[in-house]
Amino acid sequence: MKPSDASSQILKLINLEKGISRKALSEETGMSQASLTKITRALMEQGYLAEGERIGSGLGRKEVLLYARADRHRLLGVDIGGYKIRAAVADNSLTIHARAEWEMRHFAERNDKAAFLLEHIEDFLANNGIAKDSIDAIGVGVTGVVDAGLQRILNIPNAEGWNHIELAASMKQAFACPLFLDEGGRTMALAEKFEGKGKKLEHLITVQIGFGIAAGVIVNGSLLRGSNNVAGLLGHITADNKGIRCTCGNYGCLENIITYPMIELAYRAKGGQSDSLLEAYQTNDKIALDACLEAGEACGIALSNMVNLFNPEAIFVGGPVIEQLPAVFDEMKRTIKLRANRFATQRLLMERSTFGSDEGVAGALTLAKSKLLGWF
Repeated sequence: MKPSDASSQILKLINLEKGISRKALSEETGMSQASLTKITRALMEQGYLAEGERIGSGLGRKEVLLYARADRHRLLGVDIGGYKIRAAVADNSLTIHARAEWEMRHFAERNDKAAFLLEHIEDFLANNGIAKDSIDAIGVGVTGVVDAGLQRILNIPNAEGWNHIELAASMKQAFACPLFLDEGGRTMALAEKFEGKGKKLEHLITVQIGFGIAAGVIVNGSLLRGSNNVAGLLGHITADNKGIRCTCGNYGCLENIITYPMIELAYRAKGGQSDSLLEAYQTNDKIALDACLEAGEACGIALSNMVNLFNPEAIFVGGPVIEQLPAVFDEMKRTIKLRANRFATQRLLMERSTFGSDEGVAGALTLAKSKLLGWF
């Protein structure tokens, strides 16, 4: 049973606080103690909440902390990127209990992509002893363009043949639970907002950099979508007007500069001789470092424009490039401070994402949970 609006608000606050008393909830919401007692009692009976330790000092009555129960929901998250698809099953606290991943190239020759992916997901669940009817909600994040209203994948720029895929319709027939689909960068922003470092922030940007780029923007506590649901395509802004053609059809996209394959390509073009960019970087190879610094500067220039446009409180950046090549992140931060308006950067947080390379699946799982509970 989906909680009411008031109950959803209470659950959201408890999730953000990770332990809060009824008194604190009353102060936060303006609800009376009597109303809160009634709502929280119902939520406990429905299995959403559990009481924890008592807090307070002195001889007076001590407050009991309330926590969201981890076992209340079982969630399935599917992160569809340009090069890999990842799936994970987690509990209500987003602790992952099973995971799998498949390379996108295995789907290239298949016309029935939705059915083929569904087959992989069903095998993954069966291999881990997870019954389909035990899943309470499914979240799907797509690094591409989606029709959020009709729940279709319209295009994945870095993956061949993923145009107008009716994935949601296929999965809804196979699973007896709600399914939610959105652009991957936005789901990652939700993960930071509800489960990560961005709790209580109303203005933030998330960026994931690997073999592609995903970005999400939250303004005034709401996801930025735009009129055609394509706002936030950071990877496909023009960063070099003399650059090569991108898979999206444009020329000089940021993805052609700062993603892992492109930094590797730049390293080779500069004369790099190691077997891999990562290996060269780990041995402090100057050519590898120069390639990373150029990528970090390009990313910083793009994000400095985002900072000037949206004035976020924080930017959270993750993904393999950031995790494995930290010089890219350091140069990105330096460039933003240098190029963005000084008033926009005075209190700007620039940190690594909470979930690192798991940001995609964390986003998909958060989408499932937050939509199921009516948080946005």
